[in-house]
Amino acid sequence: MENKKQSGFATIAKPTLILTAICTIVTMLLAMTNMFTVDKIAANAAQKAAESRKKVLAAADYKPLDKEGCVYGAYDENGDKIGVVITTVSSGYGGKIEVMTGIKADGEVSGVNVLSMEETPGLGAKGKEDGFLSQYKGSDSPNLAVSKDGGEINALSGATITSRAITKAVNQAIEISKNYLGTVSDSDIPAATGGNE
Repeated sequence: MENKKQSGFATIAKPTLILTAICTIVTMLLAMTNMFTVDKIAANAAQKAAESRKKVLAAADYKPLDKEGCVYGAYDENGDKIGVVITTVSSGYGGKIEVMTGIKADGEVSGVNVLSMEETPGLGAKGKEDGFLSQYKGSDSPNLAVSKDGGEINALSGATITSRAITKAVNQAIEISKNYLGTVSDSDIPAATGGNE
């Protein structure tokens, strides 16, 4: 009877200890791999963002204007600000869509680039294509809308939610740019209210 108890314990404990050891070793290997690749991943992301900034608003230099790194000033060779590049995030059909928008000093959109999205391949993923994104170029209205909503942006066929999400992200960027370009008009400034309300 005692032999059966020991063999029962051995059949449970031995595989458990082996599995624990394997999991510990694999976890350590993954941690080491992460430690060696994290800098390379960050460098690749920074390079991708720099290339995207040049794509949406060509400039001699870019400098971050906020702590989060979502707003960059774009400067010419003389150091004069020629616009801003703003990264915004909106929710699409398949998840978050990260959009970078270049806005010239006069408030006009110079270019739009989708940095990341998780939309349906063949439908929403077409939102990354230049044919769709070029519709935003030249606009300065923070009230852009897709054609189904009465606007001038032609929505992607079968991907209206994605089209609306990208348009919303561009609208957000135009609004944010007003704080960095000084293009706030009198109608954008809220009226002062009394203290007795």
